[in-house]
Amino acid sequence: MANDLELLIEMLPWMVANNGASLNQVATHFGITDKYALELIGQLVVTGPSQDGGGLVDIDFEDAESIFVSDAKSLDRPIKFSSLEATTLLGGLHYLEQFPSLASSEIVAGLISKIQSLLPSIESPISVITSPTSNTIHEVLASSIENQRAVQISYGALSKEDVSDRLVDPVQLYVRDDFTYLQAWCRNSQAWRNFRLDRIMAASQTDEPLYIPKEIVEPEATRDYLAVIELDKAYYGQLDQVDIVSFKEYMWHAVEVQLKVYSRDWLISMILASGGRMRAIGPPDLIQGLVERAKGWE
Repeated sequence: MANDLELLIEMLPWMVANNGASLNQVATHFGITDKYALELIGQLVVTGPSQDGGGLVDIDFEDAESIFVSDAKSLDRPIKFSSLEATTLLGGLHYLEQFPSLASSEIVAGLISKIQSLLPSIESPISVITSPTSNTIHEVLASSIENQRAVQISYGALSKEDVSDRLVDPVQLYVRDDFTYLQAWCRNSQAWRNFRLDRIMAASQTDEPLYIPKEIVEPEATRDYLAVIELDKAYYGQLDQVDIVSFKEYMWHAVEVQLKVYSRDWLISMILASGGRMRAIGPPDLIQGLVERAKGWE
């Protein structure tokens, strides 16, 4: 499946050519779910050549049956980058280059080469440095995950002088806050652990198959708390941990969304953290919970 960026680039021209298509038609064409398509459309409406008034793509979708692109801001056809835009894009690609678990290093390097060839200077004008990780260690971990084999690691914890040897069962590599992490079952601790790759001093794949006791693995939580909230249309991107049941758009670009979440307390925290961009409509216990939480801040 294509990644988010590829889908966003392809989606806007298709929606312009098929103006009025339903949400399900958009999702079916790109081979994704309705919820995922709605999330991508929510990202498109905060995209444009300028963040000033009138500088963003304008998409009208009062319901899931008809979605209209009223102003694509010329993003539905090839555009030319200024030197500043090309440099900014190179910065993002060089940053992405530091995290091979997020994107193919070959693809990223190819994009960097193409953009640099269009600039007056062949040399890249910028360099991005993130927390250093070893390519060798990354390759060992990725191979162990693919082959489902345990890994022996030496881990530096908070200080690289405090090194411990651990036998772990790797599950996945992921990036958060400029760091790459390994999620694994630690046999030494008999618990789930998240290891920062820049603190892994050494790693070697073993012949032992993955062993994660099923009775210890916590069952997956389900999103069964039903609520209704109102939010800015541009704030759709924050709804990445919810199941959207239905939505409707108001004329002032606010959206009422019926959704399911893991817990009421989590939704309360999210609404309060939105800085006024979200407002609870129901049920009553959600509104009451917000009031009680807010009083506790006084």
